[in-house]
Amino acid sequence: MRKKFNIHILFTLPILLLILYACGDNPLFMKTHKFQKNQWKQSEKPIFKVNFPGDTITYDILFTLRSTIDYSYNNIWLYINTRGPECKECPTIGSILRRAPVEIKMAKPNGEWIGNKSGTYVDHKLKFRQRRFCKGEYTFEVEQGVTIGTLDELSDLTIEVKPTVW
Repeated sequence: MRKKFNIHILFTLPILLLILYACGDNPLFMKTHKFQKNQWKQSEKPIFKVNFPGDTITYDILFTLRSTIDYSYNNIWLYINTRGPECKECPTIGSILRRAPVEIKMAKPNGEWIGNKSGTYVDHKLKFRQRRFCKGEYTFEVEQGVTIGTLDELSDLTIEVKPTVW
């Protein structure tokens, strides 16, 4: 009886571990662009290149902009330029291959931060896209869309691409 129990555990434990690992929050891609001296100059356009496997999985494209608590504005406008392959499997893919304006609200009208605050930094999340992607390399180029030449008190910008959790 004891041998049967040990053999059963020997076969089911690896399968269980594999299932738990597959259900984790592992991103397909994650990269951070740091701004020198906490300043995002208008000429600075972070570029992120992501290779998609072309599977049937839907992916979330998330951006996190980190500011200090001394950031002077309650929002920021960005332009995200998306370039990549078009394919027959995703006929609507062409609709995302463009320059898209997006706003990140960073503070409420009363000055209270909207993002996750930790010490003197605040993380502001933006869910940019949720969709399937064709196989190949996609480029996400981010530019700040503010008329001021340099924005102070911005630390970094991170892109995270991960499978959508339904």
